[in-house]
Amino acid sequence: MIRRLFLCGCFFLTALVSCSQPTTPAAVLYFVEQEPGVEPYRTRMIVTAGFLRMDEGQDSQDFLLFDRADGSIYSVSSAEKQVLVIRPRPVELKPPAKFTHRVVTDPAAFPAIEGRKVTHYELLTNDKRCYDLYAADGLLPGVVVALREYRLILAGQQALTAAATPPEMQSACDLANNVFLPVRHLEHGFPVRLVDTTGRTTELVDYKTDFRATADMLKLPAEYKRLTLEELRGK
Repeated sequence: MIRRLFLCGCFFLTALVSCSQPTTPAAVLYFVEQEPGVEPYRTRMIVTAGFLRMDEGQDSQDFLLFDRADGSIYSVSSAEKQVLVIRPRPVELKPPAKFTHRVVTDPAAFPAIEGRKVTHYELLTNDKRCYDLYAADGLLPGVVVALREYRLILAGQQALTAAATPPEMQSACDLANNVFLPVRHLEHGFPVRLVDTTGRTTELVDYKTDFRATADMLKLPAEYKRLTLEELRGK
């Protein structure tokens, strides 16, 4: 009985602390990701009107936070007690001379999600499949907008990396997916399953549109050192 009362008291205090924090309406999405040679792992995405957060779940101290207002991306490392700051920059790289793109649509029917039709696409560059995509048309449109903003901001930094990479080590798919067509996998609806050219797979397993994001979820650790990507490259 004493143990039961203690547990109930702990639950009440936890709920009281949670309720005392200001919260923001959000969508929360859960994914299973897998890379070749690596065991599958779960990830989470939280999207509000002002922010997009990516992490590995509720207790994750390492996370990525995208400020949608000013376009800054923050990558938080708890092990290094550091925040890597990625600022917006234009794409100044010129595309390769040979750079053609196609979309192949699979006529097969797939189970709908929340009444939204799911279609299978192959996104190709220079006749090589760069994305294997299953997209649900009209699903989570607000999340799609946030992801587009994030990918377009990231493209400028990816272009800088590509510019410093020898041509013989560049991939047409990498350039298309990350620099010149960074949102093409978002043009057909929400990607419920996506496989890139490296074999990395991301699959949506659950989501909620009535989530409440606490202030702590959208806050950077004030005590962590901040380092810009330009400073990191200069080291």
